[in-house]
Amino acid sequence: MAPFLGQLSTSLLAGRDSQKELREQYSSDSSIEFAIWKLQNDQTYRDSVDVAPGTPITVAPAVTVNGITTTTSSTAIPIGTWTAMANHPAGVGTGAALAWDGGDYIYALTGDTTTGFRRYSISGNSWTSLTNTPATVGAGGSLVFVGPDNLYALRGNNQSAFWRYSISGNSWTSRANTPASVRWGGSLAYLSGDFIYALRGQNLRNFWRYSISGNSWTSLSDTPATVRLGGALAFAGADSIYAFRGNSSTAFWLYSLAGNSWSSKAVSMATVDDGGALAFTGSDHVFAFRGNTTTTVWRYQVSRDLWIPVATAPASIDAGGAMVYAGGNTIYAFRGSGQQSFWRFTITPPEFDLTSTAGDFTIDARIRINGSAISVLIWDIN
Repeated sequence: MAPFLGQLSTSLLAGRDSQKELREQYSSDSSIEFAIWKLQNDQTYRDSVDVAPGTPITVAPAVTVNGITTTTSSTAIPIGTWTAMANHPAGVGTGAALAWDGGDYIYALTGDTTTGFRRYSISGNSWTSLTNTPATVGAGGSLVFVGPDNLYALRGNNQSAFWRYSISGNSWTSRANTPASVRWGGSLAYLSGDFIYALRGQNLRNFWRYSISGNSWTSLSDTPATVRLGGALAFAGADSIYAFRGNSSTAFWLYSLAGNSWSSKAVSMATVDDGGALAFTGSDHVFAFRGNTTTTVWRYQVSRDLWIPVATAPASIDAGGAMVYAGGNTIYAFRGSGQQSFWRFTITPPEFDLTSTAGDFTIDARIRINGSAISVLIWDIN
């Protein structure tokens, strides 16, 4: 009887341990599912996770299943990947700018008080020199594509020159000068139709509209405060233009075309200065360089009025930093800072690392949330 009772006791203990492990696994599974639900449905929790990539944010309240209380956290992974593309043929500095033509080409002002003007082929990953600008481009230089054949440019450099470039003719034409000289923080924005919008910069508040058909400028409502180094514009819908103030501030504004009025939006996560830039991706997001000799890159979500850090740039961004959306999930960018670096940023869906511990049982998972679709990339049981 002794050997039999000993074996029975061992079996009972093993069975009890197995049931305990199953309860812990079930509890941990449930907690992971709850964390996913929180990320999808609890906006306050999602915001706290998104704004602190790399930091585990505890799910609250803790889940208790089968009498076992779990500890669960979510960690955001910075979205996006950076790839070095063919270097620009010359160093890029203050006043550098980029504009996409909607097809294979990105056009670029070199800035840095030079006349350099070039075209980048996306498919060929190569640069071609074009006819130089009529005069040197410096601080406040900016460039926009106005299809199908033209680009418009601010000279900046404390000048009022404004030019049109013909793609088919590879030639520049002077247009009506801006109402006053443009310098640090000068920027252009164009979406469609007859009007181009411009910040003067220069540590002033002037904001103007240019009529393409009338070749004339109109003064609009001044910005809420003076704009300087790092000032930038980006269209984000038919009625909305977003703007960085720059000037070592965190100010971020929305301009309503219909109301000819400015309003303040969520301030950036740190001060923006030389090299600050904006690029609207045509959906719900505006991407941004902080500049200021940092590698910081953010994504602003329009619907949430929220700034979210994304994958840091490969090197620090300074004077001449610029970015342009080029369709799909790609943004191209200059580093500036007198360097030749030219990068591609590939936008990726948000991903999160989830960890749940119940007793001695832990599950580590990585998920991707793309709209309403959820993909499980890793599921590791410890």
